[in-house]
Amino acid sequence: MDDRDELIRRRAYAIWESEGRPEGQDERHWEQASRELAERERPHPTQDADDDTGTIVAPSTAPHGKAGRPADES
Repeated sequence: MDDRDELIRRRAYAIWESEGRPEGQDERHWEQASRELAERERPHPTQDADDDTGTIVAPSTAPHGKAGRPADES
């Protein structure tokens, strides 16, 4: 058994326990655990850094303004 299968096995077991140890659900638990692991392994979309602090700002939440114009010009 490789490391990935071991991670899936442990997560499937945790799911089984959290659901009250139902019988006959091993395949569903394995698939759920496999999907969760795949989601964790999937790279996240690149987001823009706000400034030198490393703060991440999603494009939809970035401040809007008059780019390239000094504040005293209107």
